[in-house]
Amino acid sequence: MYNDKKIKDKVIRRVVLLGGVQTVLFSLIFGRLYKLQIVDHEKYRTQSDKNRISFLLHAPNRGIISDSSGNLLATNKEVYSLYLYPYLIDDIDKTIFDLSKIINMGEEDKKHFYGVLKKHIRKDKPILLKNFLSWQELSTLSVNKNNIKGLEIKSGFIREYNEGIHYAHIIGYTSKDNINKNPVPEMLIGKMGIEKYYDNYLKGIPGSEEIEVNANGNHVRRLSIKESITGSDIQLTINSDLQRYVSKRIDNYVGSIVLMDANNGNILSSVSNPSFDPNVFSKPLGNKDWNNLLNNKDSPLINRSFKGLYPPGSTFKPVIALAALKHNLIRNDEKIFCNGTYKLGNRNFHCWKKGGHGNLNMESAISESCDVFFYELALRLGIEKISNMAKELGFGNFYNEYFGKSNGIIPDKKWKKSKFNESWQKGETLNVGIGQGFLLVTPLELAVMTSNIANMGKMITPNIIKSVNGQDINNEMITSENGKLISSHLAVVKQGMFKVMNNPKGTAWKSRIDDNEYLMAGKTGTSQVRIISSEEREKGIIKNEDLPKEKRDHALFIGFAPYNKPRFVTVVILENAGGGSKYAAPVGKDVLLAARKYILGKDLFEDKKG
Repeated sequence: MYNDKKIKDKVIRRVVLLGGVQTVLFSLIFGRLYKLQIVDHEKYRTQSDKNRISFLLHAPNRGIISDSSGNLLATNKEVYSLYLYPYLIDDIDKTIFDLSKIINMGEEDKKHFYGVLKKHIRKDKPILLKNFLSWQELSTLSVNKNNIKGLEIKSGFIREYNEGIHYAHIIGYTSKDNINKNPVPEMLIGKMGIEKYYDNYLKGIPGSEEIEVNANGNHVRRLSIKESITGSDIQLTINSDLQRYVSKRIDNYVGSIVLMDANNGNILSSVSNPSFDPNVFSKPLGNKDWNNLLNNKDSPLINRSFKGLYPPGSTFKPVIALAALKHNLIRNDEKIFCNGTYKLGNRNFHCWKKGGHGNLNMESAISESCDVFFYELALRLGIEKISNMAKELGFGNFYNEYFGKSNGIIPDKKWKKSKFNESWQKGETLNVGIGQGFLLVTPLELAVMTSNIANMGKMITPNIIKSVNGQDINNEMITSENGKLISSHLAVVKQGMFKVMNNPKGTAWKSRIDDNEYLMAGKTGTSQVRIISSEEREKGIIKNEDLPKEKRDHALFIGFAPYNKPRFVTVVILENAGGGSKYAAPVGKDVLLAARKYILGKDLFEDKKG
């Protein structure tokens, strides 16, 4: 009995001890489960989801840009980059040493790689070691990358511009969006020109991918994929043969040349000089290179054709002529005498021809560009009527986001009061009458004005897009609803512009085209950029050639051809070149002949520049 009791007591003690241990264990397990499932539930659920699924966005291919004949101008070039996963590296020094035997690495590169690897916090994310691998580096890495843990080669695309410098201001350039923290960091965005203003068409739609990953960030399997959608292709109205020729013909002058189809407003060529190579923006641009572009005194980044502001000089005289005819302030056969000086109060306003032009009617005044004649017309009109006619002919219009609204100045009384809190003066009206003073316009505005005159008042809208994804853009000429210019008035101005080129007294007689099937009309202009003193006038005005370049006049020309059935319109502005008759008119003639050659296929080409 005693032994049975002893055995029984021992069993009970063991059972109690075992039960206590179990109770403690269950209490610990229950407490841990309570903390995990109740207290830290949200924390671990979020962490679990992040570890479980990785959501990736893929940049789409950007739409291509081509010229009017389908020649590729902006395309996507595949490039390769080297990445490395830090969590797979055992020895940083050895990894860098092994890499240096495969790819071209200087001491600075080694220091950079070492610093990046040391500082990299997210061990599960790859880091970029080198962009734009050469073909030799790519092939060597492809063979040897399995010998170095953590290496990965990724492909991407950069923008390539096949006619870079000739189209820089038209097409613009792209870059990665490093400012707005784009969720698709590899996606390109337009920064200028067509690339910027048609970015929504060109950029496409990103693709997406869901990847299951483990705790170390390694991919386990793909859960879903949605392919990206390539951007829309855009075809321009620009003719590349013309564009190359015009880029060459402007030579080393700073300025702009615009060539437009008078029938529909299509831009056939637009050159702004100096230009730049947009391909430099496809790769990281150093501060030094960027500052050289930004601080260049000739401002190569400005598109002078659409944004450049110039006093139009005598190319504005057709506006004055039409306004005077419209308001019955002169008849075509009425003559005004020019003795070389126009007196207003106690101030003399001078004609460019010192001895004067004598008696002139409207057509002759346009042909010989008499300043005194247009001083008189401007004074008869007043600034308000001049301003209204300028706007009726297309100055100051907004066409679309690409061309924008000109920042030019078509002054009137209200403008001056707002700008300077001063009243308008009659002398200022005289200056505007010859295209000087406060007046500033763009080459595009002059092209629109010239087209509207050439087309007998039928207004055109400038256009540079031929098609989007193969769908043609129709840009019809529309009849003016603004004042309805009178045909007989336009005929007088056109005839005056015809005589500019085809009358021996015309300012551009030496630049005429001797072909009855392709006669041209035009108007020269010379814009002063300095004040000529009375003393200099007495001694004789210093010739442009004898002045420092920055003090020379701007040379301007507007023209169209053929005269009887206008098809092409051109505007030439050469900064600080000298007189418009001597410098701009010959260029305008050659550009109109080039249009006949490359657009109409008639190779009767008088080309002084080869």
